Amino acid sequence: MKIFPKTFIGSLSLIVGIIVIAFILISLLLPRFYMSYKKDALNSDLDSLVSSLNSKNNSEMTEALEQFAASHDYSVTLLTEYGDILFSRAIGVSVARVQSSSSDYPGESITITTRLIDGSQTLTDSAGNTLTLNLSSSMQPIDEASAVLFGVLPYVLLISLALAAAVSFVYAKTITAPVKAISKAAIEMRTLAPDAKCNVKSSDEIGVLAENINQLYARLLTTINNLQNEMQNVAAADKEKIDFMLTVSHELKTPLTSVKGMIEGMIYNVGVYKDRDEYLTRCSENIDALTSLVNETLNASKLELSPAPEDYSDVNIRSLVEDTVAAYEMIALSKQVSIDIAITETGCVSLPNGLFSKALSNIISNAVKHTTPNGEVRIYNEKDTLIIENTCPPLSPDGIRRIFEPFRRGDNLQPTNDNGGHGLGLYLTERIMKVCGLPFELAPFDKGMRFKIFLK
Repeated sequence: MKIFPKTFIGSLSLIVGIIVIAFILISLLLPRFYMSYKKDALNSDLDSLVSSLNSKNNSEMTEALEQFAASHDYSVTLLTEYGDILFSRAIGVSVARVQSSSSDYPGESITITTRLIDGSQTLTDSAGNTLTLNLSSSMQPIDEASAVLFGVLPYVLLISLALAAAVSFVYAKTITAPVKAISKAAIEMRTLAPDAKCNVKSSDEIGVLAENINQLYARLLTTINNLQNEMQNVAAADKEKIDFMLTVSHELKTPLTSVKGMIEGMIYNVGVYKDRDEYLTRCSENIDALTSLVNETLNASKLELSPAPEDYSDVNIRSLVEDTVAAYEMIALSKQVSIDIAITETGCVSLPNGLFSKALSNIISNAVKHTTPNGEVRIYNEKDTLIIENTCPPLSPDGIRRIFEPFRRGDNLQPTNDNGGHGLGLYLTERIMKVCGLPFELAPFDKGMRFKIFLK
């Protein structure tokens, strides 16, 4: 059975059961409680009546008993010590008449034939005679009430059943509605519907449960989205690796083929290759270029994980820039390029010193290399931004995007050869910036190109 009929039938059975049990208890306990109540009341009234009759004569007693019998539902009997009836009033009881010898009440005495609650006490009249006063109350009203109670029981049960059904229906509807809403929302959540939600507005435990389910589902969706993004990033990184290795293979193939051709020419003394000293020198240069390319490739392949906390240290940007520029002063002098450093002291910045130094060296190297003769390289800062500018023909937006591809050079954006470097400098720089979490920007300005590094 589903939760609604189970709740409805359970609550209906409980209510009807309580009504029946209450009815049975009333029918069983009512006579006892009624008898106890009437007994206490009779004894109290008997005490009061005896107190008022003591030491009075017969006429006074008769008058008092008449008044008492008129105002109370008791059967009253006053007897002499010999059993003669001096006064008798029977109300609501069945009696049988017997012969009496009393001079005041000649004729018959009374025999009571119904179930009674009675009590008796002795008293003395004005003449000193001992009299017995009896009070009795019939149990007939409660017997009749019990009979009537059982007679109306079917009607009471029918009416109670109807009321219980209505109350149980409302109760079951109220209780099961939020549970059904949570169940419906859970079915939607099972399909990972983005708008699935438990629409239960209450402050009780069910409302708290619904709110917890909503929060748990929101976190689940966030985790799934993060995992999907991470999977996409991993897939993109894998594709980037494959593309990089394919490009490296192509770049290695050209100088290796050249070296192999020159060596075979020297082995077989073919044409110009008979001059072995000259071509051995060229082979050595090509092998040096291959060594440089392999080293840069290895450096690029190592940039997979973010720097560890121990790799970070406090770096003085001005000192780092001055030390890096010193390595390119001779190249700049040979091209008649001036390098202007205008960095204000901003204290130290926590950076992975080794990686950042490599990236900064690549940026300054490219700036010096591609600056026009008699041009200028400016290095300065604006708050937490380090800026490197050089005078050169600005790149197009497509050229800026492609310049960070491996084995591309800024002059013609064509795959590199054995002259003018391997085109891995800015590719390595981009990867270093990513693993270090340092945003950067390369954009043209009116005199050339500007590279910004956002240190914080």
